[in-house]
Amino acid sequence: MSRVTTSESALRTANSLFVDENYHEALENYNESVELDENNVEAYLKRSACLQKLGKLTDALADINAAIKLKPDNSALSKAYLRKGQICFEMEEFETAKSSFEKGQQLDSSNTTFRTWIRKCNAELEIEESMDVDTSSKQDSKPTTATQSQPSSSSQSSNQSSAPAAKPASATPVSAASSNPSSTPTTTTPATSAPSEQKIRHEWYQTPTHVFVTVFVKGAKKEQVNVEFQEKSLLVSIKLSATNEYSLDLDLADKIVTGESKFELMSTKVEIKMKKANQARWKTLEHTGEAPTKAWDNVNTPDTSVKTKKNWDKIVNDETANEKLDGDEGLNKVFQDIFSNGTDEQKKAMMKSFTESGGTVLSTNWDEVGKGEVKCTPPEGLEAKKWGED
Repeated sequence: MSRVTTSESALRTANSLFVDENYHEALENYNESVELDENNVEAYLKRSACLQKLGKLTDALADINAAIKLKPDNSALSKAYLRKGQICFEMEEFETAKSSFEKGQQLDSSNTTFRTWIRKCNAELEIEESMDVDTSSKQDSKPTTATQSQPSSSSQSSNQSSAPAAKPASATPVSAASSNPSSTPTTTTPATSAPSEQKIRHEWYQTPTHVFVTVFVKGAKKEQVNVEFQEKSLLVSIKLSATNEYSLDLDLADKIVTGESKFELMSTKVEIKMKKANQARWKTLEHTGEAPTKAWDNVNTPDTSVKTKKNWDKIVNDETANEKLDGDEGLNKVFQDIFSNGTDEQKKAMMKSFTESGGTVLSTNWDEVGKGEVKCTPPEGLEAKKWGED
């Protein structure tokens, strides 16, 4: 097997593996890219993202600092500060994270992603500050408990000479629920009921005009979800709990039309629809250095070449298994699904069959439906009657 001989070719291989979520193999190629060219800023940035996915935050931060020291152009430098801020935020170093986001914002003021992250840092810093104030006030309110274990009056001086020195009141956290001075101080965990963790993943597919990204997360509310569209980037953040947040930050393969891109919340997922600036086939969702392909075989056919190892029917069935709809709600969902993904002929066939059959037939086969009137076909055991008949 021939060895990769250039840093750029190793980087392209690593990027492709990263997009396919093969992070360990991607890391090996990123390592090779850096070894072949220690001044390759993009290799450090991408390897940092890979290390972050693998949970190696200290190594990821080291790569970002290495990229910054190389003094790249403003575009790469702003990306470096964005990545550094995200890593520091994940490490709960909110002051450092905020400083990094502010530096990145100075380099790229048009990118609203920085403003979003700065707001998140400010919110976390306010929580930390309020916790510090609360802890301080609790320590100040403990003199009665402390004096029972630390005699200080002159009448007890004789006891002080023979008794061992007591620990300061602030040395060991005391449960707020315990007011008995004789009980043993213990460190307690806040009694908050954290929701069970769910594994969140994302998938994507494309048509000639749009790119669709689906984030599979159950029960997300509107106020918990933030989606920001930039010309060549997508930021998704979902607040899962008071201390846990899902973040998806993508450098897109090509430009999108931000004003015509949108997202929709569903019970088991967040569906994101991005309008392409160019009607070209994206080889990958994220930018890997390869330009999109211009040609499409059939402009009405969704792209099925993207990640062919994925079974989309199975994914949809798995995710919607627990949300079967009945009655009008179920019927409306069928209409929505066909109109969202069907061709013009399928839509036309559906409307004709449903209308002419009095709602008893729903077909997407225009070759069959277009031959003539669709007859009413009631369920077995029932009889169709015109309106007004007895």
